[in-house]
Amino acid sequence: MKSIQSIIIILLTVLLFSCNKTQNNTTITIEDGKIGIIGYGSLMSKTSMERTLKRTYQDSVYHVYLKDYNREWNWHTSMKNSSAEWFCLRGNDTLPFNNIRALNIMAAENKKINCMLFFVTPEELVQLDKREFGYERIDVTDKVEELSFKGGSVFVYKAKQDHTYDYQEENTSVLHQSYIDLVTNACDSIGKEFRDEFEASTLPYNKEVVVSSLIHKNKE
Repeated sequence: MKSIQSIIIILLTVLLFSCNKTQNNTTITIEDGKIGIIGYGSLMSKTSMERTLKRTYQDSVYHVYLKDYNREWNWHTSMKNSSAEWFCLRGNDTLPFNNIRALNIMAAENKKINCMLFFVTPEELVQLDKREFGYERIDVTDKVEELSFKGGSVFVYKAKQDHTYDYQEENTSVLHQSYIDLVTNACDSIGKEFRDEFEASTLPYNKEVVVSSLIHKNKE
């Protein structure tokens, strides 16, 4: 008899847990003429977003988790074909470099990253597409952990294959300190817990590739 009662209690507990989990998922109706954008790097900064939109951002902002992704410092663009030669300062040395790096997301089953969700107009999305050079915009409407959506879609920027750094030439790529500061300051402005979650869900970078100054001179 006790065994049957125990089984009933376990089944009720599982059902109760399942109901609570479903109730915690909130459905958001995206307004006509609005599109959701996930920011996981510099786009987490409301100030940076407003600079691109050229307006004060007054729509809703959500702290969300993007499922099945890791965050990594492996977006890159080559500086070889620019109209200038680029150098970085390391101590007293001036050294050439080939690639500059930034944040990206990589598919990773059962992982998640903390992000910010904004809403923009189709016209503003065009401006964001121009800003996010080397990235492609992908639909992640069904990848936001706590929310489901009606009436619209949610997108995120992921590096194109030819802008995804493969670490084969580690000594020729650099991460600019000002970019790191922009991202981490955005996290800190949200709160310590958010910053801690950012660090936990982001693959670490090689500190030796971080530089504080970049120099360029025009090619003759």
